[in-house]
Order: sequence, then structure tokens, then C-alpha cells
Amino acid sequence: MLLMLLPWLVGGVAACAFLPQLPWQDVPSHPLADQHPALRRAFWSELDTPVLQSAPRYTLRFTVDVSRRLITGTASITVTNRTESPWSDVALRLYPNLAHYGGGNSLELLSVTSQGEPLPFASIESGTAALINLPTLLLPQETTSMDIRYRVRYPRHIRDGYWLFGEYKGIVALPLAYPILALPKSDGSWVLSDGIPLGDALSAEAAFYHVWATVPATMTLVSSAVVRATTPHTPTQQITYELVSGPAREFTLLLGNYQYVEQVVNDLRVRVFYLPGDERAAQTALHYALAALGVYQRYFGPYPFVKLDVVEASLLNRGMEYPTLNLLGTYLFREERDKLEFLTAHEIGHQWWYNLVGNDQVGEPWLDEGLTEYSTYFYYEYIYGRDVAERLRKTRWEIPLNYVRSRDLDAPLGLPATAYSLDNYETIVYGKGALFFHTLRLRLGDEMFLKALRQYRERFAYRVATAHDLQQMFESVSNTSLQDVFSEWVYGGY
Repeated sequence: MLLMLLPWLVGGVAACAFLPQLPWQDVPSHPLADQHPALRRAFWSELDTPVLQSAPRYTLRFTVDVSRRLITGTASITVTNRTESPWSDVALRLYPNLAHYGGGNSLELLSVTSQGEPLPFASIESGTAALINLPTLLLPQETTSMDIRYRVRYPRHIRDGYWLFGEYKGIVALPLAYPILALPKSDGSWVLSDGIPLGDALSAEAAFYHVWATVPATMTLVSSAVVRATTPHTPTQQITYELVSGPAREFTLLLGNYQYVEQVVNDLRVRVFYLPGDERAAQTALHYALAALGVYQRYFGPYPFVKLDVVEASLLNRGMEYPTLNLLGTYLFREERDKLEFLTAHEIGHQWWYNLVGNDQVGEPWLDEGLTEYSTYFYYEYIYGRDVAERLRKTRWEIPLNYVRSRDLDAPLGLPATAYSLDNYETIVYGKGALFFHTLRLRLGDEMFLKALRQYRERFAYRVATAHDLQQMFESVSNTSLQDVFSEWVYGGY
């Protein structure tokens, strides 16, 4: 059935190795012209929207020394105060210092300056954040820039496991290996929660990235960005990649002995990067990825970026999402291939519900995970029919939730990640979250539900949404009060 789906998805498929170079040079005067290679041409106009004109901008330059497991680099960050309160400081998150990443002092700030003048900074939140003191108050709509020197030491893992950060068996995974702006609150404070190892740690605004990464020439680089140029350094056997990415919630890269299969769909390049010996599973994953893209664009709205990658990684039988980049554990390419389709469909759903429409993934983790989980219902319903989708609903979400309830472990959806335990986190945040959206769909009907969901995607694209935003959008579109449903499922009832 997947092969039957592909013709309407691809229209005309060009089986070429590389996308044609996009003519970003056509408008060199545009302040965000260097981002054009990351976006499909039909979406260049979105760069002119106010939310993106004032989005944070990162310029990263770093070198990865794999022999020493050391990254040395600089980050130039430009940020506009888009809240209604003045800022006396700016908070940066140092995610490699989380215990379930590298821990300790894995990411160290060496200096912070602005216009050549040093800015004082202090480590906070047990080293997982730094507070940069500004010389003067940054008023609403004002902009400031800072230049940071930093270094990162990443671990080497010696046993099989779910490793988001570090090296394992020749794969080097480096998400968030740089200082990133914390998510600002409306009152001028910052979101600084660390989350839990089971869940996502990041809460961030959509931003633009321009990156120069120098890495060993013998390793394949896979990243959340698009390559604009490469510069080989023959004497040192290194290569510098110039990359652009945005609007994106973060920047990440992997290095490894990767091969890939691909399909180019007009101006969208879909690739699956795999380890030697796993090509057959990679070809299958490519079909699943293409199918998921087709289904989600049909139901939720267009995918604006020029590429989508699926990458085999050291995540056991689980997955992890990054902008335009989806990691799937090696087990899914091998002994647990029966789970490959679902995890592919789930992670690709995050490109709509996390990267396009953002949320506080620590404070309201259900908002992206529950909606992404329910997106797979649409995938299975479209590809295989309603009976298969219903079987998914019952076995993956309903039965586990009933079990959790039988153990008196039920909880509202609208709690932070830290309020849940190992015994109920995934069942509540993922399963109950999916069932909540199914309940909304039954209440409103398919046409109204999908209309509201598409308008939610349009209204909050490149923004950070909350549960209240979701409720207001669905109520506005449907002209129906949904307070009873949100009260029962999200805000405190069962």
C-alpha cells in the first residue's frame, strides 16, 4: 500500500543525488537571504513575517576533535526582547551538563563579550544554565548581541544504551553542543527546568543558524542544517562545512561511518542514513518516511523545509526528533524492525508538533508528544484503513491507560514532566495525550477537527504554544465550548 501512496505524494520524482542549487543569490539584499537554501522556495516569503524577522540568530564556529572528544568554538547570538518586560540578564542553557547528557562541566563558557566588552556571567541551576548580566536594561523590542567562547567535552559510552549525547561504536552524537538561549517568560524570567531523562529537555524559540563545523574528513556529517559549502583541509585531514538552518528550535549534528539512500520529491530531499549492513531496512524506512510526509502534509499543512533526514543512531529501539532530522535506534533497523514503521511515523510527526509549532517540552510535554502520537493514527488510517488505526488506538493507548488507572497512577495531562514517574510518564504524556485528541475529534467531527488543527499549525508556526492556546483555537474555529473536555483531561480531572 505504500507504493500505491507514493504517486500522489511525489507527483514527479527525480532520482538524483543532489538537489539543484537554490537561487538564494537572487535577493542578496534580504537580511535573511543566507537562509534560503534551508527553505523550499514557496516558503521564502515566511521570512518576512514579524515572528521570524525578530527571531534569535546564531553564528556557530567550532572544531570537533574526535581523538580528544573535545569541541572548541565560538557562538555569536543575537536576541530581541519579545516580551513585555525589560531584561536585566539573559539566560543560556548548557544542556550537555545535564546528568543524562554528559553531566558535570561538559560545556564550559570561557568568555562572554558584547561589542568587545566583557559581560559577567554566573553558573546557575547546578551548572545546566548560565545567567549573563547585561550592562543596561534591554527593553521590549530592543536587540542585543553577545559573543561567546566555549568548549565541550563529550563522553564515550562503553555499553549499549539510549545515548543522546556522546560517542558509541563510532557514532558521535552532538545535540545542543553549544550555549542556547533559554525560553523567555512574559514576566522577564526564564524557563530553566531540566526535565527528566525519559522526556525532552529542550524548550526554545525558533531561531536561525549559520554554522561552520570543522570535523574529520573521514567521517560523514549529518546535521539539522543544509550544507552551503565545504572547505577541505588536506594537511590535517579535516573538512569545514558551512551550514544554514532555520527556522529551527535547535542545531544538532552526528558523525559516523554512514551511507544513505534518498528520494528527491520536487524541491524536497528525503534521506535515510544507515550503518553498513542495514541498507534493506533503510530502504524500508525511506518508504515509511515518504508516506508519513505525504499523509501529514495532506492533513496538517505543508512541510516548508528542503530536506528531511532519518538517521540510525545509538538509541536502542527508540527515537528522537530534531529539526528536519529524526533519529531511530539501531535495534529498529535490525532485530526489532517490526517497530520501524511506527517510530518513523511518530518522529516525523514532530516536524509539525515541536519544530514548526513549539511548546515548553518540559512544562507541557503532552502538547507535542500527545499530538505527535495521535498523528500516527492518521498515518495508519490513511495507509491501512480505520480498522488498523483503531487497533493501534486500543493496544498502544487505551489498554496501557486502563492499566495505569487500575494501579491508581492516572494523572492530568497538563503537568510538567517532573510530576510523572517511570511508571506513568509515557502512558500519560503519549497515550493519554493521543486519546485526548481522539476525544476532541469525536466531539467535533473530522472536518472541524482538522480545520482547527490546520489553523493551530498556521497560527503558531515558529511560535511557542500553550494548552490554553490550543483550547482557544479549537473553540474559536468550532464555535464550541470545550472547557469540559480540557478540564477533564488536561487541567485536573480524570
